[in-house]
Amino acid sequence: MEPLTNRVKRFNNGHPTEIIDTILNSIDNFFNNEIRTTIREKNYQTSLLFLGIHAVALTISESFFDKNGLDGYKLFLEKFVDGNSTDTKFSKIAKSIHSWRNVLAHQWLWAGGYNINYDYTSAHGWKKINNIIVINPKIYCECYLNAFSANGRIWNYRDIFSDQELQQIKNRLLKKFNNLGGRAQNN
Repeated sequence: MEPLTNRVKRFNNGHPTEIIDTILNSIDNFFNNEIRTTIREKNYQTSLLFLGIHAVALTISESFFDKNGLDGYKLFLEKFVDGNSTDTKFSKIAKSIHSWRNVLAHQWLWAGGYNINYDYTSAHGWKKINNIIVINPKIYCECYLNAFSANGRIWNYRDIFSDQELQQIKNRLLKKFNNLGGRAQNN
């Protein structure tokens, strides 16, 4: 692992893409490897899938767009995950997925769980049936992972942001990195 002092120097002195590419590569190489395992046949880990994707979405939306919560999550889906067909536009059901993630993370047993269902065999990314949103977690996960593929939209972030905005992203990431590093050093 790169020594902390070297990494801090590299991030501080480098172009904004230095820290941005580092976080995206780190997410893809480490976090996404675990997310990929959640959709293995006969060993689905659906709760972990939703928790993991949500964690990445909020990390990136807070850094890139300075937005958190539902607004950040929805924006992440719109910019990087949504497919071309209506059933793969997960941003249309962002509020429901965001609420479901909150149930998984904080409430577990909650009546709102009756509004979401999974169907790994569905040909649709999601559809609404009798006021219940039925999601194919495998399609949702594949759309998410496509964002990080070789031609994935996440890597085209430079096309979305001006140089000034890239510097703002760098500053937000540095602030988070240094705050976390400071706590780790004090423990």
